[in-house]
Amino acid sequence: MTPESASVLIGTWGYPLYLLLFLLTAFGSPLTEDLLLLVGGSLIGMQVFSWAPTLTTAYVGVLGADLCLFWFGRKLRAHTLRRGFVRHVIRPGRLRLAARWFKRFGDGVIFLSRLVPGTRVLVFVSAGLRGVPLARFLLLDGLAAAIWLPTLLWAGHLAGQRIGSLGRTLEIVGDRVFAILLVIVAAFALRHWWLKRERATGAADTEP
Repeated sequence: MTPESASVLIGTWGYPLYLLLFLLTAFGSPLTEDLLLLVGGSLIGMQVFSWAPTLTTAYVGVLGADLCLFWFGRKLRAHTLRRGFVRHVIRPGRLRLAARWFKRFGDGVIFLSRLVPGTRVLVFVSAGLRGVPLARFLLLDGLAAAIWLPTLLWAGHLAGQRIGSLGRTLEIVGDRVFAILLVIVAAFALRHWWLKRERATGAADTEP
């Protein structure tokens, strides 16, 4: 599904579908949370959606998807899904990597992962696996979401307001909100460096 087709569907079926698409990201949907936020923001700019219900729907959908991943971790901890879906999503080696993150940075890694695309599934499932209290998980994840969600909605809103076409949303984000893309690129670079460093640290720890 392309961003354009997603915008048509969301514009037709409204907020209930928007919420559903966010929840489906927990199950491997090709439409990522960040893309859905840009789509939602562009629909605000085109006056198809409104700010308050879009932000509320996105916030509920994001936290709902994150809770699904957290629940998977809880089930994995109880040994009920070791041979099922979760084991195919996150391999044991990556779970050990997440365990080192938690050991080094504490539960604050939950907050950081919300701001670093590509680490969320690993960290949120691991949080459930480690038995992080639900209230603490929601607090850290919710605070980070309160920063990340409005930022991407705003970027999409600028594109939709100026152009009126979702097809050029990403172009406008790149041209007019370049600082946001720099942050995203920096986040991916940080993730790559972090993963590489952690693998090296793990290899050193296993040497005799």
